[in-house]
Amino acid sequence: MNLMTLLLDATIMLAVFSAAMALYWWSARPTSPVDARLKEINPRISQELAAPPVSKVIVERVAKPMAQIVPASPRNVRRLRRRLTRAGFPNENAVSIYGAIRLISGIAIPLLAGLALVVAGRPLTGASFPLLLVAFTFGLFIPSFLLSRRIAKRQQQMTRALPDALDLLVVCVEAGLGLNAALQRVGREMELVEPALSYELAITNREIRAGKPRDEALRNLGDRTGVDDIKSLVAMLIQTDRFGTSIADSLRVFADSLRTKRRQRAEELVAKATIKLIFPLLLFIFPALLIVLMGPAMIRIYEMLKQLSQ
Repeated sequence: MNLMTLLLDATIMLAVFSAAMALYWWSARPTSPVDARLKEINPRISQELAAPPVSKVIVERVAKPMAQIVPASPRNVRRLRRRLTRAGFPNENAVSIYGAIRLISGIAIPLLAGLALVVAGRPLTGASFPLLLVAFTFGLFIPSFLLSRRIAKRQQQMTRALPDALDLLVVCVEAGLGLNAALQRVGREMELVEPALSYELAITNREIRAGKPRDEALRNLGDRTGVDDIKSLVAMLIQTDRFGTSIADSLRVFADSLRTKRRQRAEELVAKATIKLIFPLLLFIFPALLIVLMGPAMIRIYEMLKQLSQ
């Protein structure tokens, strides 16, 4: 046995021993004095603290340490938290989980690209470095791209469902309910139709019941969703409440304008469809038609030219 074999065996043994110790420390960590004291006071509370959910353990021991590898400024953290909230992830650990996913993606995609090169028979040399760099960049930015797509899809769903929710709100206000009760009822009725809008209205209702001023809770609704129509609705409700005008009349006028805007958006999409059909026609359908129509003629012309050349 030469020196390289001994070093390799020692490295493998050290890696296995480190993995075993890490698993032991993760599963059978020593009990803290706080947990021991809680066990003496109330065993049920001690059991709840001693056996946290698996997702919480993963976040505390995996996601947060991985997210701290690439530190971010407080401004970027606030901006990322706002984007995650608009995407439907308001959890306090969402930033850490996103950072861990981004780091894993940035490492896994270059590894998969390198593995694909090895399987294809191309050795990993200096010429492969640009490809791995592109894969690393793609892995870092793909979570942000998917998050932006989710935000856009969620905002589009809420924009599409907002006119129907406003019609229900007008009916509830005209039936004698207050604005707070009407928002709560509309959120409950929209739960099956549009869960995202129902969830945001439920958060607004909880903030109002917790004692936050209604105008502030409505502004938070517009900031959380980022939908322009909801921001306009919030501004209208705040002005109506401030100047003392009729909420039912204002909501009815705003609902009519939103229905008109929704119809105009549908007409715009129909008008854009004819332009968007040009590209698949030119790229897929027109070449096939050209081959079918011009193919026999081109074969005949080729045969005639071949006979003339002889």
